[in-house]
Amino acid sequence: MSNLLKILSIVGSLGVFMFGMKLVSESIQKAAGHRLRNLLSALTASRFRSFFTGLLVTGAIHSSSAVSVMIISFVNAGQLSVYQAVGAIIGANVGTTITAWILALLGFKLSLDPLLLPIIGLAIPLYFTKKGSFRKYGEFLFGFALVFLGLEFLKQHFAIPAENIFLTEGLTLIKNLGFGSVLLFLLAGLVTTVVIQSSSASFVLIVVMCFKGWIGLDLAIAMILGSNIGTTSSAIIASLPANRSAKRTALAHLIFNLIGIAWALIIFRVSVSAIEWLTLKISGASPIPDNGTVAFALSLYHTLFNFVNAALLIGFIPLIVRLTEILLPKGSKKERFTLQHLTTPISTSELSLLQAKKLVGAYGLRTEAMFEFIPQLLVEKDPLKYGKLLRQIKKYEDNADNMEDEIEIYLNRLSESEMSRESYRQVHSMFKVIDNLETINDVCMKMSTLMDIKNSENAWFTQEMRDELNEMFSLIFASLALTNHNIEHFEVTPDMSKVLELESKIDILRNVLLSGNNKRVQDNSIAYNTAKYYGELISLCEKIGDMTLNINEALAEKT
Repeated sequence: MSNLLKILSIVGSLGVFMFGMKLVSESIQKAAGHRLRNLLSALTASRFRSFFTGLLVTGAIHSSSAVSVMIISFVNAGQLSVYQAVGAIIGANVGTTITAWILALLGFKLSLDPLLLPIIGLAIPLYFTKKGSFRKYGEFLFGFALVFLGLEFLKQHFAIPAENIFLTEGLTLIKNLGFGSVLLFLLAGLVTTVVIQSSSASFVLIVVMCFKGWIGLDLAIAMILGSNIGTTSSAIIASLPANRSAKRTALAHLIFNLIGIAWALIIFRVSVSAIEWLTLKISGASPIPDNGTVAFALSLYHTLFNFVNAALLIGFIPLIVRLTEILLPKGSKKERFTLQHLTTPISTSELSLLQAKKLVGAYGLRTEAMFEFIPQLLVEKDPLKYGKLLRQIKKYEDNADNMEDEIEIYLNRLSESEMSRESYRQVHSMFKVIDNLETINDVCMKMSTLMDIKNSENAWFTQEMRDELNEMFSLIFASLALTNHNIEHFEVTPDMSKVLELESKIDILRNVLLSGNNKRVQDNSIAYNTAKYYGELISLCEKIGDMTLNINEALAEKT
């Protein structure tokens, strides 16, 4: 029974630590969510810029798994190439070492024990206040205290009872297998990280095991190497239901880490000796059990390994991407980009807004592309090409319905999570945007059906009427382009004067054209049916103008 209680105590201590990490991550996102989203938006084809973006964001939210999963989702949505994504994931590998240093320096070198309960005492009233700005500070302090409280609990409960001969002898046996022990503990680090899905928690467990004398520095380093492979599991799991590009990104992450493990094992004994020497030179003490320098030494190795691996391989990103293309060649079907089914192992609701924004932007561009088919229907005389246009419009409309459903599911999931008040407003704004975009797609479908019925009845427009329709189409194109520009720059409040100016031009032109259409009917210069179809097309164009106005008003209301 005592052994069971010991195991449960360790699991509970780890749970306190991980819950604290979750609170810290979420509070930082709430405080700096828009800045972090802007950072992620800056991902470009430059491997070095992508690298530093991944490093900074991971260092800020203390979760390389969450960042790598988000990057996978961007690739899956068609917003990032595999080439861009790999640089950011390499940066995330390095960024996670920042968390290791904080834990090592504050959790082992210093004793925060006397301060933890006072910090929680300060955090509780802030955490339960209704004011959002105070709440996120309370959440951060509460999470910070829980992280180090969990760490203290782990240090207390990670002890081998003297009477447990079986455990003592078992550890002694597996620690004395030479290089076989290194491989066994590498596997143990891998499995541990895969099971708990947190490289930070895994690192803490390894440090505590070494600190308490369960394992030596060399085997702790072996476990850290295994943890580096295990941390790729989050991205691999996220990529399973995703498209081939997302799978290639996850595979590239695995290949990058495996190459690093390969050279690290080749120089393993040398690197352990080097870390011992460096620790002694820097801190003045050797890394031995029950000594805070153990945590320092492991943090130093963790950082140096990831930095050196990044420096060695960042120049070979194109080759790694090419290898993933060989291992995962293109399928016969055209790749589909979506965010559906992707979830993150650690809450990243604030940064997930960026994912949602990118997909809403893709939906807007697809809506604009669908409208481009409408003017072509007006002039296309070839029956085969005309039929193809109708089929394309129907396909776009079906895809638009699917996209709206996917975004709505994603936003609903997002709105159920903890977010800042500003982020809730942004989610509410996105709901309005996708609703109006879906209406525009429906209007485009209705326009194509109307044109097809008109043509089947041989109700032909005069050249003057076609010119007038093209004038209206030009204004709608301008309105859609401006709207998509404002969606793309979601964080910026749109210039409503430009929006209202375009809306006014559309309304004025509609009135002028409908008045001229009525005059043509009165003069008997065109058939009634022809005038009816013309009038309906003009009115539908004006309805699209109304929808773009609604979208821009929703974008303006989000702040």
